[in-house]
Amino acid sequence: MKEKFYGVYAALLTPFDQDGNLSEKRLKDLVKFLISKGINGLYVCGSTGEFPLMNIEERKRVAEIVKEEVGDKIRIIVHVGALSARDTIKLAQHSEKIKVDAISSVPPFYYNFSFEEIFNFYKEIASSTSLPIFFYYIPQTTGVLLENQQIIKLGEIKNIIGLKYTYTDFYLLQDLLLKMKGKWIAFSGPDELFLPALTMGVVGCIGSTQNILPEIFIDIYESFKRNDIEKAMKLQKRITEAVELFHRYGGITSRKVALKFRGIDAGFAREPFLKDLPDEKKEMFKKEYLEKFPEFSEGIK
Repeated sequence: MKEKFYGVYAALLTPFDQDGNLSEKRLKDLVKFLISKGINGLYVCGSTGEFPLMNIEERKRVAEIVKEEVGDKIRIIVHVGALSARDTIKLAQHSEKIKVDAISSVPPFYYNFSFEEIFNFYKEIASSTSLPIFFYYIPQTTGVLLENQQIIKLGEIKNIIGLKYTYTDFYLLQDLLLKMKGKWIAFSGPDELFLPALTMGVVGCIGSTQNILPEIFIDIYESFKRNDIEKAMKLQKRITEAVELFHRYGGITSRKVALKFRGIDAGFAREPFLKDLPDEKKEMFKKEYLEKFPEFSEGIK
């Protein structure tokens, strides 16, 4: 089962229209674009997909559209995490019904849940589905910081086959993988740390910048695999530049704007995010993007 999952996954953006409604055509076009660039998989309705801003039915519909568009061409991991275990289980069962490859979930957040409560949360999810599960570890966002011995205990739940590790402490990552003795695999989350994460034993990456520059991530992965570390390092520096640029101009909103520079209309972010960048700021962003990534600027005239 674990050999199915490797390589470069886009944490898929969710396109909305100007009124904040799901834009199905834009979503399909984005999926087609990523498949055409050779992406290995999609991570649906994660943080980049604005999952906290969507209701359960919207999240189900996004997963359905992605599955319809992808078929069996690439892998699909659906993020089903929610504060409510009931909602998480509904999404997990729906994911199995539409036959995606795996599911993932953040731990329950907002309240200061005990580890026993977190463990029981994952145990309930696992008992509701036969799909493989990836633990999504992003403590800087959820506020849930676990010790490695606690994370390792989650390995007692048979459906959990690995994790999406969106954290910067790579000692903890490698220590965790060593202690799991091959039982788990890991995807790296921070886009700017993909290459160092590969050296620590991850099987691939899942991130937001992969929506805009999938080719660079694929090239990093393939260069590392053939031991061309010098090339991989040069490429990783470009991703660091991209991440800094996107953060400076506004996270998810800037990534949707950047896709327009590639000729892909990813719609708007959902409020309370800024739906779009002001025209003056957008022009500055376009100028900087074009200077740094001229070969990935098909939509700029």
